[in-house]
Amino acid sequence: MEQLHRDQCGILSRINVFSRRHWIPPGGLLFSQACHGLSWVAALWIGARGDAFALTLPVVGWIHLVALGWFTTAALSVLLFAIPQMADRPWRFEGAARAALGWFAAGVGLFVLALFAASRFAGAAAALAYAALLVYLFTAWATLLQPGEASRAQRAIARAFFVTLLVLAIVATLGLVLALGVSGAPLGAWSARLPAAHGNLALFGWLSLLVYGVSTRTVRAITGEKPSFWTHVVVGSATFFGALALASGLAAESGGTAWAGAILLGIGGVVYFLDTLRVVLRASVPHVPPQAFIGASVVWLLVALLVGGCALAGRASALAYGFVMLAGWIGQMVNAHVLHIGTRVIATIYRGPDDETPPEALLDQRLEWAAFGCFQLGVALIAGGLWFTNSGPVIAGSVLGIAGWVAMISALRGARLRAIGAA
Repeated sequence: MEQLHRDQCGILSRINVFSRRHWIPPGGLLFSQACHGLSWVAALWIGARGDAFALTLPVVGWIHLVALGWFTTAALSVLLFAIPQMADRPWRFEGAARAALGWFAAGVGLFVLALFAASRFAGAAAALAYAALLVYLFTAWATLLQPGEASRAQRAIARAFFVTLLVLAIVATLGLVLALGVSGAPLGAWSARLPAAHGNLALFGWLSLLVYGVSTRTVRAITGEKPSFWTHVVVGSATFFGALALASGLAAESGGTAWAGAILLGIGGVVYFLDTLRVVLRASVPHVPPQAFIGASVVWLLVALLVGGCALAGRASALAYGFVMLAGWIGQMVNAHVLHIGTRVIATIYRGPDDETPPEALLDQRLEWAAFGCFQLGVALIAGGLWFTNSGPVIAGSVLGIAGWVAMISALRGARLRAIGAA
């Protein structure tokens, strides 16, 4: 009878997965992780073809598979919870935002597929993702602009989220223009300067600025230590103005403006590195693998800034810079949050919204460490291959990345099974 009761509870918990509105949409996180795994497979395919050393359509497809499919979809999913919690404002039109998130993921998937297939439908797919994103953004802005009795700190957080999402809207608009150009729309010679501006504004003004802001809360949960408030102010300000200066300098072919922006971004990155390293080294939470991912992430941030400086100085290292920014700095930070927040989502799905099971009670740390090692070595090999124009390390690094993804997904699957077993 006891076994029958456990089986019945397991069935009911599976039904609840589809019938309950969860604090973070699990579908968005699942799509994000599927894109993560596919990104390593795509890197292997690109490396084997020898296409990794120029900005070909497959390389552009890989960039957007990671930046939109893996990162932005995960970010928009988490923000459905983070904005109300951090800014103390209930989400307005939440149903529309959740539906838009699904359409956004569909548009991103079609857009990436079109890029890999050299299809003229890239513009239409990008337009679908863009329209869905606008719906999501308008609901987010309506939420953030609500009057209320929030504290001064919460009002500052709301303003920061508003500006970051505004930058995302600008990045998306530039991206839509470029996607229409891929589909054959006449853009003119001026459009040749847009990719660098679009890419750097996305890397710093959207993705990095979002990580800097959200991590002031999430890193504390992962480590038990609180990041410095004044560090956050310095990093956020330097990154915002640096991203605008770098992007506008690249678009206007103004070397002085671009270098001024790069210096500000470097200052912000170094300050963030030092404060985050302090937090990780003083961590009191016993779950170490996510902390190791955070530490690796900020090391990759410094590497990316150095490689990006070389690219700005004229060395042919732009692709290595972009890869380290995406797979190293932002990717490893996302992995840290997946192992912590993702596992918490799993626990609440199967054990109820009030469950407080710590992630380390559900995860197999041997698999977490295996994923950590494979990912760091994989990023290093691919970055080296791109720097030295050698396909061998790119292929080897991609295989290691696939192995790391399998290990991480296996750890998360084990966490799900343990959560169901105690449901």
